[in-house]
Amino acid sequence: MLDPQVTAAVLGAGFAVTSVGLLAQTRAKRALAARCTQLEQRHEADSTHIAALEAEVRHFADAVMPALVDVLARGHRGVPVPGLSQEQLAGTVVDHAHQAVTRLLQEAVTVTREQIGRAARSSVRDVIDEAQTGLHRCQLRVVEEMERHPDGTAYHQSLMSFDHLVTQSLHTLQRMRILTGSWPGLQRADCTVREVVESARGRINDYLRVSYTYEPRTGETWLEGRVVEPVTVALTELLSNATAFSDGKVFVEVQAFQTGYCIVVDDGGLNMNHFQREAAARQLGQRGVLDVTTVQDTGQLGFAVIGRLAGEYGFSADVTSTSPYGGVRAVLRIPQELFGHGPTDEEIEADRQAAASLGGHTPLPLGPAAAAGAADATSGELTSGGLPQRRRRPPVAPAPARDSEPAPSDDPDAFSASLAQLGRTIHHTENTLEGDQLHD
Repeated sequence: MLDPQVTAAVLGAGFAVTSVGLLAQTRAKRALAARCTQLEQRHEADSTHIAALEAEVRHFADAVMPALVDVLARGHRGVPVPGLSQEQLAGTVVDHAHQAVTRLLQEAVTVTREQIGRAARSSVRDVIDEAQTGLHRCQLRVVEEMERHPDGTAYHQSLMSFDHLVTQSLHTLQRMRILTGSWPGLQRADCTVREVVESARGRINDYLRVSYTYEPRTGETWLEGRVVEPVTVALTELLSNATAFSDGKVFVEVQAFQTGYCIVVDDGGLNMNHFQREAAARQLGQRGVLDVTTVQDTGQLGFAVIGRLAGEYGFSADVTSTSPYGGVRAVLRIPQELFGHGPTDEEIEADRQAAASLGGHTPLPLGPAAAAGAADATSGELTSGGLPQRRRRPPVAPAPARDSEPAPSDDPDAFSASLAQLGRTIHHTENTLEGDQLHD
């Protein structure tokens, strides 16, 4: 028979072992339950994360990418590009990956545009060079034919009309080559502001509607030859715009200010609203070449032409003012450093000797409207492109005019008569060297 103490000890030990086992089993079950709970929570978190990733991928494909294409490829201003739809993904790998895709898309569009634009501009310049050369030769033939027939005849008038159409076509080619990154394609000697105004006036369709208030104090100021053609082209664009959006007279006046001169163009047409002024200011401030991939309206490139020339040659233009006649006041500001001094005595004497050596031909007298042709003369030599080489000749004295008297060319009959002289001499003002011949 067992000792009761031994039995008690055995039973106590067994109970202790059983208790320890039960305790260990309970702890194991609790740990397993906690682990299951963690796994369930992690599964739920993973499911939520996967759902957020799926939602973000769909948002990037359905919303972000179309907006980027609209802004970068199609050039739509004001299209908002949305960010992350799931804020908890900010700063994660997904966020960084989307930003990388956006940068690559922007770079791809930019590179493609540059390549397309470069190829297109090069092709356009090649075509323009050939067309411009042909039109210059055509003008020279017309002028030669005009000199063979007396003024006032029907044939002479038809030649003048044809010459005016060719001049307008040349201006159109100049606009395009300027926007494609080239120069105007014409190099002229120093000219007076009066000659610049008359030259620009003769390049638009409704030239009889342009009234230039001539003042010797400002009109006989010499402009540096390097900027004569750019300023003429810019003023032509302003005059063309003024006559296109108004029915009555367009008034031109040259005003001196402390640091240069202003050519003011006032029309009585419809004024521009706030949005049109902003768009015009944006184009006038555009200094880059034409992006052929985003051109929408080729009929509204005049301000872009002016902006390109202004940035290249150092003058400026503004159309934010209202004219006294209710329309738009356009101001072309030319700083003092762009003005020259005209031909020197040595150049005048050299031209006289050259004229004498060519047979003693004396240039025909010019009227006030033909003064735009008084800066250069033909030397009889040809450039490498087959065009006549121009040389400077002495300026022609202007017709006397009172400060308050409008230009005589405001009279249609007087302007028509003087335009006959302009046809003979306006083409002698320009050194028709092609752009690549000088820049290359």
